[in-house]
Amino acid sequence: MPPKIKVTEEEIVGAALRIVREKGFENLNARDLAKELGCSVHPIFRVFNSMEGLKSEVYKIVEQIYNKQMQSALESGKEGFLSVGLTYINFARNEKNLFKLLFMSDAFREQSIMDIVGATEGDDEVIAMLSQMTGLSTLGARELYAGNWLTTHGIASMFATNSCKLNDEEIRRFLGNCFNGILMKLKMEEETK
Repeated sequence: MPPKIKVTEEEIVGAALRIVREKGFENLNARDLAKELGCSVHPIFRVFNSMEGLKSEVYKIVEQIYNKQMQSALESGKEGFLSVGLTYINFARNEKNLFKLLFMSDAFREQSIMDIVGATEGDDEVIAMLSQMTGLSTLGARELYAGNWLTTHGIASMFATNSCKLNDEEIRRFLGNCFNGILMKLKMEEETK
């Protein structure tokens, strides 16, 4: 009888993440994962009781990768709020399948945009920054964030599906125009209240 192959949790998660990056979350299965690891499926199920448990762990890792990039954009302070949008778009451009997993799945089904804004780690910090930067109320800053996120998400989704040909200068212009237009409207509304 051949010796049992020892595969660690880190190796399994790492291989699963590679599969998700290359082929998408929907293509993560025990057979392909075992092939990637060079073992049978048994070591996988010794560490994880089910594929759902493994997929849950992979999803958490993907969220951490995304959150780390967004936090870095916030801390850089180079371009303020614009850097957050550019980082989001670059995440979609460079990590298509990870972006699709987080932002193009059923996770937000039947939620309003205002429910989604503020639900992600770091959103409250961004909304507070916008409020301080623009002089808008927290509610106004939240609406500004939501409007800009919709534009940013649209551009990012186009990159994630390989249907976008925008260059960085065009992206900056669209995001800037969106930000300034929504800000102007919200400021007028708050002044008339």
